[in-house]
Amino acid sequence: MIKNFRARYSNGVLTPLEPLDLEEGVIVTLTIIDESLPEMFERLRASVPPDTWDDIPADSAENYKHYLYGHPKEEDQ
Repeated sequence: MIKNFRARYSNGVLTPLEPLDLEEGVIVTLTIIDESLPEMFERLRASVPPDTWDDIPADSAENYKHYLYGHPKEEDQ
């Protein structure tokens, strides 16, 4: 089972911010992601070669079905 939840870290203890539906004594694995959304986007942007950004079509959001699946472009319909 995968369950996402928020917790507060204080005095060396993680405390869930909402009740968890877990049996007492169950062992879980935690993945801690400590970064803001802008930091994540910056890391992603930096991982792509600069000249690649120039090749992304300006209408990629509007015509994503065309670029992903070969559907006709919205402007062509």
